[in-house]
Amino acid sequence: MPKTILIVDDSDSIRTILRLTLQFSGYEILEAEDGKQAYEILERCPCDLVITDLAMPVMTGVELLCKIRDESRRKDIPVIVCTAEKTSQQDDLLEKGVTKLMEKPISPRELLDIVKNLLT
Repeated sequence: MPKTILIVDDSDSIRTILRLTLQFSGYEILEAEDGKQAYEILERCPCDLVITDLAMPVMTGVELLCKIRDESRRKDIPVIVCTAEKTSQQDDLLEKGVTKLMEKPISPRELLDIVKNLLT
């Protein structure tokens, strides 16, 4: 059974690139435009991995990460944070439970390697 990945980004083009890269490798993909929509999806659909942007409207990636880590049934889901910002929050994000921090633009090959390592 294929693993399910939730992609969370307010950019349609980023979600499309990530979706096509991961679908081509056999993963099931769910998408959300912001953290609030992502959290609603997580309530309905179990996911094996979350890939999220940091800066989004309605609910940020950090807020989503904190909600995921605060729940015992989801606290172990790997969360990859992808951001275009040079973040000074790296240590803070690691303390909050981010599994991997990636800077945009994202290398599809690097992303696939990270995803495969996290889901095997």
